[in-house]
Amino acid sequence: MILEPGRPTPLRSAATLAWLPVILVASFLSQPRLPFTVLVIGGAVLASLGWVVLSAKPERPGWLLPAGLVTLSAGGCLMVAQAREWVTPIAFCFVAVVTAGTRLRWTWALALTLATIAALIPAVAPREPSGALLLGLAMVTVLMLGMARRDRFRRAEERELAEASETRATEEHARAAALAERARIARDVHDVLAHSLSALAVQLQGARLMLQRDGAAADTIAQVERAQRLATEGLAEARRAIHALRSGPIDLPSGLAALAADHPGATLDVAADLPELTPEARETVVRTAQEALSNARKHAPGAPVRIRLARAGEGARLEVTDVTGARPEPGTGGYGLVGMAERAALVGARLDAGPTEDGWRVSLTIP
Repeated sequence: MILEPGRPTPLRSAATLAWLPVILVASFLSQPRLPFTVLVIGGAVLASLGWVVLSAKPERPGWLLPAGLVTLSAGGCLMVAQAREWVTPIAFCFVAVVTAGTRLRWTWALALTLATIAALIPAVAPREPSGALLLGLAMVTVLMLGMARRDRFRRAEERELAEASETRATEEHARAAALAERARIARDVHDVLAHSLSALAVQLQGARLMLQRDGAAADTIAQVERAQRLATEGLAEARRAIHALRSGPIDLPSGLAALAADHPGATLDVAADLPELTPEARETVVRTAQEALSNARKHAPGAPVRIRLARAGEGARLEVTDVTGARPEPGTGGYGLVGMAERAALVGARLDAGPTEDGWRVSLTIP
C-alpha cells in the first residue's frame, strides 16, 4: 500500500509538524472565521491527529499512514462543511491528497481524492456553482503532482540501485584482477626465489660437509653453517609469502598463533574484545608480526619474544617485543622496517619501532 520507503529525519518531521499550529491559527483568525462549534473543534482534532501521523510517515503498521491521511482529509472536510465556503482548513484536504499520490498506490490515492471531492462539493457548490468544477480540477492537479513526485522518487531509487550495482561490478572486477596479480606474483616467487633458495641451501650443505671432510677451520665451517641457516630461513619466509598470496582473508588469532608456533620462545597474548577489522587491516597485522619475528630471528636468535594484540579505543594495537642486543637503525639494515611502515600507511595505521630498556619493540596501531 505504501510506496515511498524510508523514515524522515527528525528535522524534517519537526518542520512538517510546525505547520500544524500555523494552519489551525489561520483557520480561526482569518476571514471568514470558523465558528467555535463542537463539529469544528472535532474536525480540528481529527486533522491534527492526521497531521501528526503524516509528519512521522510511519511504515509499520501498514494501515497507519493511510488511516492518518483519511483522518486528515476528514477533519479538513468537516471544518470546511461548517463554514460552507472556501476556508483555510481546505489546506488539510489538499495535503492529504498530494501525500496520498506520493505515498499510496494509485487506486487508494484516487479513492481518497474522489471521497474528498464528494465531501467538499456540498460545502462549496451552493454559493459558488463554479466552485465544484474548480475544486475537482484542483484536487486532480495536486493528486497528479503527488504521483509525479512518487515517480521521481522511484527513478532516483532505480538510479541509485544501478549505480550501486555498477560499483559492485567494478569492485568485483578489481578484486578479481588483484587476485590474478597475487597469483602471478606467487608463481614468480615460487619459480624463482624459492627454487634458488632451495638450491642454495643444498649447495651450502654440501660445502659444509666438504669443509668438514677436509678439516677446514672451525670459523669457516661456522660461517657456512650460518649461511645455510639463513638460506633455510629465507626459503621458509618465501613459502610463507607464497601461502599468504594464495590464501584468502586472514583470521587474526589463528594467523598469529601459527607465527608464534614457528618461532621458538615466542608467547602470544590476544585480547578477547578485539574490534572488527577489515581484511586489509588483518593482513597488515599478521604481516607486521611476521616481519618483526623474522627480524628477531636474524638479530637475536633464541631470544624470547612476546606478541600482544589488544584493543586500543575503537581500533587495535599489535606489539612484538623481544630481548635483543644492538639493532641496525631504520634505513641501514634492509627494507623490513620500510616495508612495514608502507603497509601500515596503506590502511591508515601507525607503526613505531625502536629499542626498549632490554630489547626491541615493534608497535602497530590501527585506528
